[in-house]
Amino acid sequence: MTLANLIEVSVEEIKTNLDFLLTLLERGHTIKIIQEGKQSIIMSPLPEFVNKYEQEELPDIPMPADWKPDPVGVQTYVTETLGEMQKELDDGHQDAL
Repeated sequence: MTLANLIEVSVEEIKTNLDFLLTLLERGHTIKIIQEGKQSIIMSPLPEFVNKYEQEELPDIPMPADWKPDPVGVQTYVTETLGEMQKELDDGHQDAL
């Protein structure tokens, strides 16, 4: 997002010019919605990653018909991963102080 493509509008302008603003978004502009007494909101175009994957052929991964995930293994993996992520966040927070 560049400041040259940032357009500030009010909530009323959104209500009266929505079609036009959607066209601007489709053309790469970013819309900043100013709300009195509230935080601003950004509307920005996003790349369409889904279309790329729909066009590509994904590999066929063999999976037994009766396969089910191990709930204990999944919970252990999630707990360990979340613990590692929390430690990284805590370490990063300490570095910032």
